[in-house]
Amino acid sequence: MKNSIYLLMMFLGLALTSCEPMDDIHNELDASLDNRAIEGMAKYTLTDDDYDDLDVQFGNFSSLEEAGALIPQLLSDKFPVWGQGSLAQVTFDLYAPINPEEYTVVEADYGTIGLNRSYFTQTSEIKDFLRLQFSQAQSNDYVKLTYKTVAVEMFHDISNDDFDVIEEKLAATYPDPASSAARFNNFDRREGRDAYWSNEMILEAINIVLNENYPAVEGQTYEVSYRIYDGNSGVESMKVRYNGSSYVQFGAMAHDISNNDFEFIGAEFSEEYPDPASSAANFNNFDRREGRDAYWSDEMILEAVNALLMERYSDASEGTQFNVSYRIYTGSAGSDLISVVLENGEYVLNEEETISTLMKTQVFAYGGGSWMLPMELPENIYTQEFEQRFNNFGNESDAGFYIGRWLEPRFPYGQDGDFVSVEYDFFDGGVVTRYASFIYDEDKREWEFIPSVIEKTLQFGHEGTGWVVDNTIVYVLAVADYAFIGDELADEYPGPSASAKRFSNFDRRPGNANQWTDAMLLEAFNLLLNESVTPNAAEGQKYLMTFDIYNGTNTIEQMHLIKENGVWVPVQ
Repeated sequence: MKNSIYLLMMFLGLALTSCEPMDDIHNELDASLDNRAIEGMAKYTLTDDDYDDLDVQFGNFSSLEEAGALIPQLLSDKFPVWGQGSLAQVTFDLYAPINPEEYTVVEADYGTIGLNRSYFTQTSEIKDFLRLQFSQAQSNDYVKLTYKTVAVEMFHDISNDDFDVIEEKLAATYPDPASSAARFNNFDRREGRDAYWSNEMILEAINIVLNENYPAVEGQTYEVSYRIYDGNSGVESMKVRYNGSSYVQFGAMAHDISNNDFEFIGAEFSEEYPDPASSAANFNNFDRREGRDAYWSDEMILEAVNALLMERYSDASEGTQFNVSYRIYTGSAGSDLISVVLENGEYVLNEEETISTLMKTQVFAYGGGSWMLPMELPENIYTQEFEQRFNNFGNESDAGFYIGRWLEPRFPYGQDGDFVSVEYDFFDGGVVTRYASFIYDEDKREWEFIPSVIEKTLQFGHEGTGWVVDNTIVYVLAVADYAFIGDELADEYPGPSASAKRFSNFDRRPGNANQWTDAMLLEAFNLLLNESVTPNAAEGQKYLMTFDIYNGTNTIEQMHLIKENGVWVPVQ
Protein backbone atom coordinates (compact mmCIF):
# COMPACT_ATOMS: atom_id res chain seq x y z
CA MET A 1 0.00 0.00 0.00
CA LYS A 2 2.83 2.33 0.92
CA ASN A 3 4.52 1.68 -2.38
CA SER A 4 1.26 2.37 -4.14
CA ILE A 5 0.95 5.76 -2.47
CA TYR A 6 4.50 6.66 -3.40
CA LEU A 7 3.82 5.68 -6.96
CA LEU A 8 0.60 7.70 -7.03
CA MET A 9 2.39 10.75 -5.75
CA MET A 10 5.11 10.41 -8.33
CA PHE A 11 2.52 10.17 -11.11
CA LEU A 12 0.66 13.25 -9.84
CA GLY A 13 3.92 15.14 -9.58
CA LEU A 14 4.81 14.29 -13.12
CA ALA A 15 1.39 15.33 -14.33
CA LEU A 16 1.49 18.62 -12.43
CA THR A 17 5.00 19.60 -13.43
CA SER A 18 4.74 18.91 -17.16
CA CYS A 19 2.42 17.40 -19.81
CA GLU A 20 5.06 17.34 -22.54
CA PRO A 21 6.02 13.65 -22.29
CA MET A 22 2.38 12.56 -22.63
CA ASP A 23 1.86 14.89 -25.58
CA ASP A 24 4.85 13.34 -27.27
CA ILE A 25 3.48 9.87 -26.71
CA HIS A 26 0.07 10.81 -28.16
CA ASN A 27 1.65 12.52 -31.14
CA GLU A 28 3.74 9.45 -31.87
CA LEU A 29 0.68 7.22 -31.62
CA ASP A 30 -1.33 9.52 -33.94
CA ALA A 31 1.49 9.61 -36.45
CA SER A 32 1.82 5.85 -36.32
CA LEU A 33 -1.90 5.40 -36.94
CA ASP A 34 -1.90 7.98 -39.76
CA ASN A 35 1.00 6.28 -41.53
CA ARG A 36 -0.40 2.77 -41.25
CA ALA A 37 -2.04 1.90 -44.60
CA ILE A 38 -5.44 0.24 -44.46
CA GLU A 39 -6.22 -2.49 -46.98
CA GLY A 40 -9.79 -2.23 -48.20
CA MET A 41 -12.21 -3.14 -50.95
CA ALA A 42 -15.01 -0.91 -52.23
CA LYS A 43 -17.53 -0.37 -54.99
CA TYR A 44 -18.12 3.24 -55.97
CA THR A 45 -20.26 5.00 -58.60
CA LEU A 46 -19.28 8.49 -59.70
CA THR A 47 -21.72 11.34 -58.99
CA ASP A 48 -22.34 14.56 -60.91
CA ASP A 49 -20.20 16.38 -58.33
CA ASP A 50 -17.33 13.93 -58.98
CA TYR A 51 -17.33 14.75 -62.71
CA ASP A 52 -17.32 18.46 -61.83
CA ASP A 53 -14.43 18.00 -59.39
CA LEU A 54 -12.47 16.18 -62.08
CA ASP A 55 -13.32 18.93 -64.60
CA VAL A 56 -14.89 16.37 -66.98
CA GLN A 57 -17.25 17.88 -69.55
CA PHE A 58 -20.70 16.47 -70.36
CA GLY A 59 -20.75 14.31 -67.21
CA ASN A 60 -18.92 11.36 -68.81
CA PHE A 61 -15.47 10.26 -69.86
CA SER A 62 -14.50 10.36 -73.52
CA SER A 63 -12.32 7.22 -73.32
CA LEU A 64 -11.21 4.47 -70.96
CA GLU A 65 -7.75 6.06 -71.00
CA GLU A 66 -9.19 9.31 -69.66
CA ALA A 67 -11.07 7.46 -66.93
CA GLY A 68 -7.96 5.49 -66.00
CA ALA A 69 -5.93 8.68 -65.74
CA LEU A 70 -8.39 10.78 -63.69
CA ILE A 71 -10.16 8.37 -61.34
CA PRO A 72 -7.02 7.51 -59.25
CA GLN A 73 -6.96 11.08 -57.86
CA LEU A 74 -10.63 10.76 -56.92
CA LEU A 75 -9.93 7.49 -55.09
CA SER A 76 -7.04 9.07 -53.21
CA ASP A 77 -9.43 11.78 -52.00
CA LYS A 78 -12.21 9.33 -51.13
CA PHE A 79 -10.02 6.75 -49.39
CA PRO A 80 -7.00 8.68 -48.09
CA VAL A 81 -5.80 6.04 -45.61
CA TRP A 82 -6.13 3.07 -47.93
CA GLY A 83 -2.87 1.62 -49.16
CA GLN A 84 -1.20 -1.26 -50.99
CA GLY A 85 -3.44 -4.22 -51.75
CA SER A 86 -6.66 -2.17 -51.74
CA LEU A 87 -9.15 -2.62 -54.57
CA ALA A 88 -11.96 -0.39 -55.80
CA GLN A 89 -14.53 -1.14 -58.49
CA VAL A 90 -15.57 2.20 -59.96
CA THR A 91 -18.66 2.64 -62.15
CA PHE A 92 -18.87 5.66 -64.43
CA ASP A 93 -20.44 6.94 -67.64
CA LEU A 94 -18.39 6.49 -70.82
CA TYR A 95 -18.95 8.08 -74.20
CA ALA A 96 -18.54 5.10 -76.51
CA PRO A 97 -19.96 5.80 -79.99
CA ILE A 98 -19.85 2.91 -82.40
CA ASN A 99 -16.47 3.13 -84.09
CA PRO A 100 -15.90 0.04 -86.25
CA GLU A 101 -12.46 -1.56 -86.05
CA GLU A 102 -10.87 -1.56 -89.49
CA TYR A 103 -9.31 -4.75 -90.88
CA THR A 104 -8.07 -5.63 -94.37
CA VAL A 105 -8.02 -9.33 -95.28
CA VAL A 106 -4.59 -10.36 -96.61
CA GLU A 107 -3.79 -13.27 -98.93
CA ALA A 108 -2.89 -15.69 -96.11
CA ASP A 109 -6.17 -15.02 -94.27
CA TYR A 110 -8.37 -16.77 -96.83
CA GLY A 111 -6.62 -20.08 -96.18
CA THR A 112 -7.37 -19.92 -92.45
CA ILE A 113 -10.97 -20.99 -93.15
CA GLY A 114 -9.94 -23.65 -95.66
CA LEU A 115 -10.29 -21.72 -98.92
CA ASN A 116 -7.93 -22.55 -101.79
CA ARG A 117 -8.54 -19.14 -103.35
CA SER A 118 -7.80 -15.61 -102.24
CA TYR A 119 -11.33 -14.17 -102.31
CA PHE A 120 -14.72 -14.72 -100.74
CA THR A 121 -17.69 -15.85 -102.83
CA GLN A 122 -20.45 -15.73 -100.21
CA THR A 123 -21.37 -14.03 -96.95
CA SER A 124 -21.12 -17.25 -94.92
CA GLU A 125 -17.39 -17.40 -95.72
CA ILE A 126 -16.95 -13.84 -94.47
CA LYS A 127 -18.78 -14.68 -91.25
CA ASP A 128 -16.59 -17.78 -90.76
CA PHE A 129 -13.51 -15.57 -91.10
CA LEU A 130 -14.87 -12.97 -88.66
CA ARG A 131 -15.62 -15.68 -86.07
CA LEU A 132 -12.03 -16.88 -86.33
CA GLN A 133 -10.26 -13.52 -86.56
CA PHE A 134 -12.33 -11.82 -83.85
CA SER A 135 -12.93 -14.77 -81.52
CA GLN A 136 -13.12 -12.47 -78.47
CA ALA A 137 -15.82 -10.24 -79.97
CA GLN A 138 -18.48 -8.95 -77.60
CA SER A 139 -22.02 -7.79 -78.27
CA ASN A 140 -22.12 -4.40 -80.04
CA ASP A 141 -18.61 -4.80 -81.51
CA TYR A 142 -18.32 -3.57 -85.11
CA VAL A 143 -15.71 -4.35 -87.77
CA LYS A 144 -15.15 -2.47 -91.02
CA LEU A 145 -13.82 -5.28 -93.22
CA THR A 146 -12.05 -4.82 -96.55
CA TYR A 147 -11.80 -8.02 -98.56
CA LYS A 148 -11.60 -9.42 -102.06
CA THR A 149 -14.72 -10.90 -103.62
CA VAL A 150 -16.02 -11.96 -107.03
CA ALA A 151 -17.27 -8.95 -108.94
CA VAL A 152 -21.02 -9.06 -109.51
CA GLU A 153 -21.52 -8.35 -113.16
CA MET A 154 -23.49 -5.22 -113.93
CA PHE A 155 -25.44 -4.49 -117.09
CA HIS A 156 -25.65 -1.28 -119.06
CA ASP A 157 -27.57 -0.57 -122.24
CA ILE A 158 -26.19 2.37 -124.22
CA SER A 159 -29.04 4.87 -124.41
CA ASN A 160 -29.79 7.68 -126.86
CA ASP A 161 -28.33 10.14 -124.36
CA ASP A 162 -25.18 7.99 -124.16
CA PHE A 163 -24.79 8.17 -127.95
CA ASP A 164 -24.96 11.98 -127.71
CA VAL A 165 -22.15 11.94 -125.13
CA ILE A 166 -20.11 9.66 -127.39
CA GLU A 167 -20.43 12.17 -130.24
CA GLU A 168 -19.40 15.03 -127.96
CA LYS A 169 -16.28 13.22 -126.68
CA LEU A 170 -15.14 11.52 -129.92
CA ALA A 171 -16.15 13.99 -132.64
CA ALA A 172 -12.59 15.25 -133.07
CA THR A 173 -11.12 11.73 -133.20
CA TYR A 174 -13.78 9.95 -135.27
CA PRO A 175 -15.94 12.66 -136.90
CA ASP A 176 -18.07 10.52 -139.25
CA PRO A 177 -18.63 7.54 -136.88
CA ALA A 178 -19.40 9.89 -133.95
CA SER A 179 -21.90 11.89 -136.02
CA SER A 180 -23.61 8.72 -137.27
CA ALA A 181 -23.84 7.25 -133.76
CA ALA A 182 -25.58 10.35 -132.38
CA ARG A 183 -27.88 10.68 -135.41
CA PHE A 184 -29.04 7.06 -135.62
CA ASN A 185 -28.40 5.94 -132.00
CA ASN A 186 -26.35 2.94 -133.10
CA PHE A 187 -22.89 1.87 -134.19
CA ASP A 188 -22.44 1.35 -137.93
CA ARG A 189 -20.75 -2.06 -138.30
CA ARG A 190 -20.43 -2.06 -142.15
CA GLU A 191 -16.74 -2.35 -142.87
CA GLY A 192 -15.43 0.10 -145.46
CA ARG A 193 -18.03 2.76 -144.65
CA ASP A 194 -16.89 6.19 -143.37
CA ALA A 195 -19.13 5.75 -140.32
CA TYR A 196 -17.72 2.26 -139.48
CA TRP A 197 -17.12 1.39 -135.83
CA SER A 198 -14.49 -1.27 -135.11
CA ASN A 199 -14.40 -3.27 -131.84
CA GLU A 200 -11.53 -1.09 -130.59
CA MET A 201 -13.49 2.09 -131.30
CA ILE A 202 -16.58 0.71 -129.57
CA LEU A 203 -14.42 -0.12 -126.53
CA GLU A 204 -13.31 3.53 -126.44
CA ALA A 205 -16.94 4.62 -126.54
CA ILE A 206 -17.85 2.18 -123.76
CA ASN A 207 -15.10 3.66 -121.59
CA ILE A 208 -16.63 7.10 -122.06
CA VAL A 209 -20.15 5.91 -121.23
CA LEU A 210 -19.20 3.92 -118.13
CA ASN A 211 -16.99 6.69 -116.77
CA GLU A 212 -19.94 9.07 -117.15
CA ASN A 213 -22.37 6.75 -115.34
CA TYR A 214 -20.44 4.79 -112.69
CA PRO A 215 -17.58 5.17 -110.21
CA ALA A 216 -14.39 3.40 -111.26
CA VAL A 217 -13.94 0.25 -109.15
CA GLU A 218 -11.01 -1.99 -109.97
CA GLY A 219 -12.21 -5.46 -110.96
CA GLN A 220 -15.81 -4.44 -111.58
CA THR A 221 -17.27 -6.05 -114.70
CA TYR A 222 -20.02 -4.83 -117.01
CA GLU A 223 -21.90 -6.39 -119.86
CA VAL A 224 -22.66 -3.47 -122.17
CA SER A 225 -25.29 -3.85 -124.86
CA TYR A 226 -25.66 -1.48 -127.79
CA ARG A 227 -27.61 -1.13 -131.00
CA ILE A 228 -25.81 -1.69 -134.30
CA TYR A 229 -26.52 -1.44 -138.02
CA ASP A 230 -24.86 -3.91 -140.39
CA GLY A 231 -27.41 -3.68 -143.18
CA ASN A 232 -30.05 -4.66 -140.65
CA SER A 233 -30.79 -3.33 -137.18
CA GLY A 234 -29.42 -5.48 -134.39
CA VAL A 235 -27.94 -5.60 -130.91
CA GLU A 236 -24.45 -6.59 -129.76
CA SER A 237 -22.83 -6.67 -126.36
CA MET A 238 -19.32 -6.52 -124.98
CA LYS A 239 -18.13 -7.67 -121.55
CA VAL A 240 -15.57 -5.35 -119.99
CA ARG A 241 -13.66 -5.08 -116.71
CA TYR A 242 -12.03 -2.08 -115.07
CA ASN A 243 -8.30 -2.78 -114.63
CA GLY A 244 -7.48 0.23 -112.50
CA SER A 245 -6.99 2.70 -115.33
CA SER A 246 -9.52 1.80 -118.04
CA TYR A 247 -12.17 -0.69 -119.08
CA VAL A 248 -10.77 -3.62 -121.06
CA GLN A 249 -12.54 -6.43 -122.85
CA PHE A 250 -13.14 -9.42 -120.61
CA GLY A 251 -14.00 -12.66 -122.34
CA ALA A 252 -15.43 -15.20 -119.89
CA MET A 253 -19.16 -15.87 -119.82
CA ALA A 254 -20.95 -16.67 -116.57
CA HIS A 255 -23.08 -19.78 -116.08
CA ASP A 256 -24.75 -20.80 -112.82
CA ILE A 257 -25.69 -24.50 -112.70
CA SER A 258 -29.48 -24.53 -112.19
CA ASN A 259 -31.75 -27.25 -110.80
CA ASN A 260 -32.51 -28.33 -114.37
CA ASP A 261 -28.77 -28.52 -115.05
CA PHE A 262 -28.28 -30.80 -112.05
CA GLU A 263 -31.09 -33.04 -113.34
CA PHE A 264 -29.31 -33.18 -116.72
CA ILE A 265 -26.01 -34.11 -114.99
CA GLY A 266 -27.82 -36.77 -112.94
CA ALA A 267 -29.20 -38.40 -116.07
CA GLU A 268 -25.96 -38.02 -118.06
CA PHE A 269 -23.76 -39.71 -115.42
CA SER A 270 -26.25 -42.20 -113.95
CA GLU A 271 -24.29 -45.18 -115.23
CA GLU A 272 -20.72 -43.87 -114.76
CA TYR A 273 -21.25 -42.39 -111.27
CA PRO A 274 -24.61 -43.72 -110.03
CA ASP A 275 -24.53 -42.45 -106.40
CA PRO A 276 -23.00 -39.02 -107.11
CA ALA A 277 -25.32 -38.55 -110.11
CA SER A 278 -28.41 -39.47 -108.07
CA SER A 279 -27.35 -37.13 -105.27
CA ALA A 280 -26.76 -34.23 -107.67
CA ALA A 281 -30.19 -34.68 -109.28
CA ASN A 282 -32.03 -35.07 -105.95
CA PHE A 283 -30.31 -32.32 -103.92
CA ASN A 284 -29.24 -29.94 -106.71
CA ASN A 285 -25.63 -29.75 -105.53
CA PHE A 286 -22.31 -31.60 -105.64
CA ASP A 287 -21.51 -33.57 -102.48
CA ARG A 288 -17.91 -32.64 -101.56
CA ARG A 289 -17.52 -34.83 -98.46
CA GLU A 290 -14.61 -37.14 -99.20
CA GLY A 291 -15.27 -40.79 -98.42
CA ARG A 292 -19.02 -40.56 -99.05
CA ASP A 293 -20.61 -42.66 -101.80
CA ALA A 294 -22.04 -39.48 -103.34
CA TYR A 295 -18.68 -37.63 -103.35
CA TRP A 296 -17.83 -35.51 -106.40
CA SER A 297 -14.09 -35.03 -106.99
CA ASP A 298 -12.61 -32.06 -108.88
CA GLU A 299 -12.10 -34.25 -111.92
CA MET A 300 -15.71 -35.49 -111.85
CA ILE A 301 -17.05 -31.92 -111.59
CA LEU A 302 -14.97 -30.91 -114.61
CA GLU A 303 -16.49 -33.85 -116.54
CA ALA A 304 -19.99 -32.73 -115.55
CA VAL A 305 -19.28 -29.13 -116.54
CA ASN A 306 -17.97 -30.34 -119.93
CA ALA A 307 -21.10 -32.32 -120.64
CA LEU A 308 -23.35 -29.49 -119.51
CA LEU A 309 -21.66 -26.71 -121.51
CA MET A 310 -21.50 -28.88 -124.64
CA GLU A 311 -25.24 -29.39 -124.30
CA ARG A 312 -26.21 -25.82 -123.46
CA TYR A 313 -23.74 -24.01 -125.77
CA SER A 314 -23.31 -26.35 -128.72
CA ASP A 315 -22.26 -23.53 -131.06
CA ALA A 316 -19.46 -22.18 -128.79
CA SER A 317 -16.22 -21.50 -130.67
CA GLU A 318 -12.65 -22.46 -129.79
CA GLY A 319 -11.31 -20.35 -126.94
CA THR A 320 -14.71 -19.60 -125.41
CA GLN A 321 -14.36 -19.11 -121.66
CA PHE A 322 -16.89 -19.77 -118.90
CA ASN A 323 -17.01 -19.07 -115.20
CA VAL A 324 -19.30 -21.81 -113.91
CA SER A 325 -20.74 -21.45 -110.40
CA TYR A 326 -22.43 -24.32 -108.60
CA ARG A 327 -23.84 -25.32 -105.23
CA ILE A 328 -21.94 -27.76 -103.02
CA TYR A 329 -22.53 -29.61 -99.75
CA THR A 330 -19.69 -30.08 -97.25
CA GLY A 331 -21.76 -30.74 -94.16
CA SER A 332 -23.41 -27.38 -94.73
CA ALA A 333 -24.62 -25.65 -97.87
CA GLY A 334 -22.11 -23.62 -99.88
CA SER A 335 -21.05 -22.70 -103.37
CA ASP A 336 -17.95 -22.78 -105.54
CA LEU A 337 -16.81 -21.72 -108.97
CA ILE A 338 -14.74 -23.25 -111.78
CA SER A 339 -13.20 -21.37 -114.73
CA VAL A 340 -12.89 -23.30 -118.01
CA VAL A 341 -11.93 -22.62 -121.62
CA LEU A 342 -12.82 -24.58 -124.79
CA GLU A 343 -9.65 -26.07 -126.26
CA ASN A 344 -9.53 -28.75 -128.99
CA GLY A 345 -13.19 -29.61 -128.57
CA GLU A 346 -13.33 -29.93 -124.77
CA TYR A 347 -13.43 -27.65 -121.76
CA VAL A 348 -10.29 -27.60 -119.64
CA LEU A 349 -9.35 -25.59 -116.58
CA ASN A 350 -8.52 -22.05 -117.56
CA GLU A 351 -5.05 -21.23 -116.24
CA GLU A 352 -5.53 -17.53 -116.87
CA GLU A 353 -7.24 -15.28 -114.34
CA THR A 354 -10.75 -15.06 -115.73
CA ILE A 355 -12.55 -14.57 -112.44
CA SER A 356 -12.95 -10.87 -111.92
CA THR A 357 -12.43 -9.87 -108.30
CA LEU A 358 -12.62 -6.51 -106.59
CA MET A 359 -11.89 -5.09 -103.16
CA LYS A 360 -15.02 -4.43 -101.16
CA THR A 361 -15.48 -2.76 -97.79
CA GLN A 362 -18.44 -3.55 -95.57
CA VAL A 363 -19.29 -3.03 -91.91
CA PHE A 364 -20.34 -6.04 -89.83
CA ALA A 365 -21.88 -5.99 -86.35
CA TYR A 366 -21.61 -8.67 -83.66
CA GLY A 367 -24.54 -9.50 -81.43
CA GLY A 368 -26.57 -12.49 -80.32
CA GLY A 369 -23.56 -14.73 -80.88
CA SER A 370 -23.16 -14.03 -84.60
CA TRP A 371 -21.91 -11.49 -87.12
CA MET A 372 -24.40 -9.64 -89.30
CA LEU A 373 -24.70 -6.91 -91.90
CA PRO A 374 -26.47 -3.83 -90.51
CA MET A 375 -29.96 -3.30 -91.92
CA GLU A 376 -30.44 -0.41 -94.35
CA LEU A 377 -33.31 2.05 -94.02
CA PRO A 378 -35.61 2.68 -96.99
CA GLU A 379 -34.91 5.79 -99.03
CA ASN A 380 -36.71 9.00 -97.89
CA ILE A 381 -38.03 7.34 -94.72
CA TYR A 382 -36.58 10.14 -92.57
CA THR A 383 -38.99 12.78 -93.90
CA GLN A 384 -41.90 10.48 -94.75
CA GLU A 385 -42.12 8.43 -91.53
CA PHE A 386 -39.57 9.73 -89.00
CA GLU A 387 -40.85 13.33 -88.92
CA GLN A 388 -37.43 14.75 -89.79
CA ARG A 389 -37.02 17.99 -91.70
CA PHE A 390 -34.19 16.56 -93.82
CA ASN A 391 -33.46 13.09 -95.10
CA ASN A 392 -31.25 12.21 -92.11
CA PHE A 393 -31.19 12.37 -88.32
CA GLY A 394 -29.74 15.35 -86.46
CA ASN A 395 -29.43 13.78 -83.01
CA GLU A 396 -28.90 10.30 -81.64
CA SER A 397 -32.00 10.23 -79.41
CA ASP A 398 -34.29 10.66 -82.40
CA ALA A 399 -32.46 7.90 -84.26
CA GLY A 400 -32.87 5.49 -81.33
CA PHE A 401 -36.55 6.30 -80.86
CA TYR A 402 -37.77 6.23 -84.46
CA ILE A 403 -35.67 3.28 -85.66
CA GLY A 404 -36.75 1.28 -82.60
CA ARG A 405 -40.42 1.85 -83.49
CA TRP A 406 -39.67 0.99 -87.14
CA LEU A 407 -38.17 -2.36 -86.07
CA GLU A 408 -41.16 -3.53 -84.02
CA PRO A 409 -43.52 -4.62 -86.84
CA ARG A 410 -40.60 -6.13 -88.75
CA PHE A 411 -39.78 -8.57 -85.94
CA PRO A 412 -43.16 -9.52 -84.47
CA TYR A 413 -41.72 -12.65 -82.87
CA GLY A 414 -38.61 -11.10 -81.33
CA GLN A 415 -37.18 -12.98 -78.37
CA ASP A 416 -35.58 -11.52 -75.28
CA GLY A 417 -31.96 -10.55 -75.97
CA ASP A 418 -32.20 -10.58 -79.77
CA PHE A 419 -29.74 -8.13 -81.36
CA VAL A 420 -30.25 -5.95 -84.44
CA SER A 421 -27.94 -3.41 -86.09
CA VAL A 422 -29.18 -0.61 -88.35
CA GLU A 423 -27.24 1.75 -90.61
CA TYR A 424 -28.54 5.33 -90.83
CA ASP A 425 -27.63 8.80 -92.14
CA PHE A 426 -26.63 11.44 -89.60
CA PHE A 427 -25.87 15.13 -90.08
CA ASP A 428 -22.64 16.17 -88.37
CA GLY A 429 -21.52 19.18 -90.39
CA GLY A 430 -22.21 16.92 -93.35
CA VAL A 431 -24.15 13.69 -93.86
CA VAL A 432 -22.24 10.67 -92.51
CA THR A 433 -23.10 7.04 -91.95
CA ARG A 434 -23.70 5.90 -88.38
CA TYR A 435 -24.81 2.62 -86.83
CA ALA A 436 -27.41 1.94 -84.16
CA SER A 437 -27.68 -1.23 -82.06
CA PHE A 438 -30.86 -2.56 -80.45
CA ILE A 439 -31.63 -5.38 -78.02
CA TYR A 440 -35.15 -6.79 -77.73
CA ASP A 441 -36.81 -6.52 -74.31
CA GLU A 442 -39.50 -9.19 -74.18
CA ASP A 443 -41.18 -7.73 -71.08
CA LYS A 444 -41.56 -4.29 -72.67
CA ARG A 445 -42.10 -5.79 -76.13
CA GLU A 446 -39.82 -3.22 -77.70
CA TRP A 447 -36.37 -2.79 -79.18
CA GLU A 448 -34.17 -0.95 -76.71
CA PHE A 449 -31.58 1.37 -78.20
CA ILE A 450 -28.00 1.08 -76.95
CA PRO A 451 -26.95 4.73 -76.57
CA SER A 452 -23.46 6.13 -77.08
CA VAL A 453 -23.10 6.96 -73.38
CA ILE A 454 -22.88 3.65 -71.56
CA GLU A 455 -22.21 2.57 -68.01
CA LYS A 456 -18.75 1.09 -67.53
CA THR A 457 -16.93 -0.40 -64.54
CA LEU A 458 -13.18 -0.42 -64.07
CA GLN A 459 -11.25 -1.91 -61.18
CA PHE A 460 -8.41 0.01 -59.59
CA GLY A 461 -5.75 -1.32 -57.27
CA HIS A 462 -3.45 0.49 -54.84
CA GLU A 463 0.21 -0.34 -55.48
CA GLY A 464 1.65 1.45 -52.48
CA THR A 465 2.32 4.77 -54.18
CA GLY A 466 -1.10 5.32 -55.69
CA TRP A 467 -4.09 3.88 -57.54
CA VAL A 468 -3.82 2.31 -60.99
CA VAL A 469 -6.20 0.45 -63.30
CA ASP A 470 -6.13 -3.13 -62.10
CA ASN A 471 -7.50 -6.31 -63.66
CA THR A 472 -7.56 -8.28 -60.41
CA ILE A 473 -10.40 -10.81 -60.13
CA VAL A 474 -11.47 -11.54 -56.57
CA TYR A 475 -11.98 -15.28 -56.26
CA VAL A 476 -13.49 -16.84 -53.13
CA LEU A 477 -12.75 -20.54 -52.81
CA ALA A 478 -15.81 -22.78 -52.69
CA VAL A 479 -16.19 -26.18 -51.02
CA ALA A 480 -15.51 -27.89 -54.35
CA ASP A 481 -12.19 -26.02 -54.66
CA TYR A 482 -10.87 -27.37 -51.34
CA ALA A 483 -11.93 -30.86 -52.46
CA PHE A 484 -10.16 -30.38 -55.81
CA ILE A 485 -6.94 -29.30 -54.10
CA GLY A 486 -7.24 -32.13 -51.58
CA ASP A 487 -7.50 -34.71 -54.36
CA GLU A 488 -4.75 -33.17 -56.53
CA LEU A 489 -2.14 -32.98 -53.73
CA ALA A 490 -3.16 -36.04 -51.70
CA ASP A 491 0.02 -37.95 -52.55
CA GLU A 492 2.38 -35.00 -52.00
CA TYR A 493 0.80 -33.63 -48.81
CA PRO A 494 -1.48 -36.37 -47.42
CA GLY A 495 -2.22 -34.80 -44.00
CA PRO A 496 -2.82 -31.18 -45.12
CA SER A 497 -4.78 -32.36 -48.19
CA ALA A 498 -7.09 -34.56 -46.16
CA SER A 499 -7.65 -31.71 -43.69
CA ALA A 500 -8.46 -29.21 -46.45
CA LYS A 501 -10.91 -31.59 -48.08
CA ARG A 502 -12.60 -32.47 -44.76
CA PHE A 503 -12.93 -29.00 -43.23
CA SER A 504 -12.96 -26.83 -46.41
CA ASN A 505 -10.18 -24.64 -45.09
CA PHE A 506 -6.39 -24.56 -44.77
CA ASP A 507 -4.70 -25.27 -41.46
CA ARG A 508 -2.23 -22.41 -40.88
CA ARG A 509 -0.99 -23.37 -37.37
CA PRO A 510 2.83 -23.33 -37.48
CA GLY A 511 4.33 -26.70 -36.69
CA ASN A 512 1.02 -28.55 -36.97
CA ALA A 513 1.12 -31.79 -39.00
CA ASN A 514 -1.62 -30.42 -41.30
CA GLN A 515 -0.06 -26.98 -41.75
CA TRP A 516 -0.29 -25.27 -45.15
CA THR A 517 2.73 -23.05 -45.74
CA ASP A 518 2.75 -20.12 -48.17
CA ALA A 519 4.72 -22.21 -50.65
CA MET A 520 2.18 -25.06 -50.44
CA LEU A 521 -0.72 -22.64 -50.93
CA LEU A 522 0.98 -21.15 -53.98
CA GLU A 523 1.38 -24.65 -55.44
CA ALA A 524 -2.28 -25.41 -54.72
CA PHE A 525 -3.55 -22.18 -56.28
CA ASN A 526 -1.48 -22.78 -59.43
CA LEU A 527 -3.23 -26.12 -59.85
CA LEU A 528 -6.65 -24.65 -59.11
CA LEU A 529 -6.33 -21.67 -61.47
CA ASN A 530 -4.64 -23.46 -64.37
CA GLU A 531 -6.74 -26.60 -64.34
CA SER A 532 -10.11 -25.54 -63.02
CA VAL A 533 -10.85 -21.83 -62.65
CA THR A 534 -9.16 -20.09 -65.60
CA PRO A 535 -7.01 -22.36 -67.79
CA ASN A 536 -6.92 -19.78 -70.61
CA ALA A 537 -6.09 -16.70 -68.53
CA ALA A 538 -3.95 -14.12 -70.34
CA GLU A 539 -0.47 -13.13 -69.26
CA GLY A 540 -0.62 -10.38 -66.65
CA GLN A 541 -4.06 -11.36 -65.32
CA LYS A 542 -4.33 -10.98 -61.53
CA TYR A 543 -6.39 -12.96 -59.01
CA LEU A 544 -7.00 -12.18 -55.35
CA MET A 545 -7.50 -15.62 -53.83
CA THR A 546 -9.74 -15.40 -50.76
CA PHE A 547 -9.82 -18.53 -48.61
CA ASP A 548 -10.82 -19.88 -45.21
CA ILE A 549 -8.10 -20.85 -42.71
CA TYR A 550 -7.81 -22.25 -39.21
CA ASN A 551 -5.07 -20.81 -36.97
CA GLY A 552 -6.65 -21.63 -33.64
CA THR A 553 -9.79 -19.87 -34.76
CA ASN A 554 -11.69 -19.76 -38.04
CA THR A 555 -10.81 -16.71 -40.14
CA ILE A 556 -9.98 -15.60 -43.70
CA GLU A 557 -6.74 -14.92 -45.60
CA GLN A 558 -5.95 -13.62 -49.06
CA MET A 559 -3.14 -14.16 -51.57
CA HIS A 560 -2.70 -11.75 -54.51
CA LEU A 561 -1.38 -13.55 -57.62
CA ILE A 562 -0.41 -12.59 -61.17
CA LYS A 563 0.19 -14.82 -64.19
CA GLU A 564 3.75 -14.47 -65.51
CA ASN A 565 5.24 -16.82 -68.11
CA GLY A 566 2.35 -19.21 -67.58
CA VAL A 567 2.89 -19.46 -63.80
CA TRP A 568 0.94 -17.78 -61.01
CA VAL A 569 3.26 -15.87 -58.69
CA PRO A 570 2.65 -13.43 -55.81
CA VAL A 571 2.11 -9.79 -56.81
CA GLN A 572 5.14 -7.81 -55.68
